[in-house]
Amino acid sequence: MFTKSITLAAALAALAFSPFVVSPLSAATLPTLADMDGETDLQNCTAEVPDDTPLGSGRVVAVDPAAGRITLEYRPLPLLPEGGVRVFAVEDPAMLKGLSAGDRVRFDVEREGRRYVLRHLENSN
Repeated sequence: MFTKSITLAAALAALAFSPFVVSPLSAATLPTLADMDGETDLQNCTAEVPDDTPLGSGRVVAVDPAAGRITLEYRPLPLLPEGGVRVFAVEDPAMLKGLSAGDRVRFDVEREGRRYVLRHLENSN
């Protein structure tokens, strides 16, 4: 019995200090139907994303045009805050034309499922 109470106490303490604890919602914070006008179409709502996101910068480590991939050593980005070396897929393999190891590049990357895809790539030598 004593072991069960210690185990329960330890589990509750871990839960209390967990970073994943979500604050409970109250009915006062949720919108009501009276707050919405009848003409609002929630299916067609789109959020505008600012297009002023700075390009990432890095150095080409390897290029594989046949597979449509490039390996970059890059500085930290908002999407990839750790920086480092990573293999990226490219949206269009023609973007790899003329690039070789050691070239400095600027790029725009998006996450697509479990991989990262370069949407824009420019040589900045």
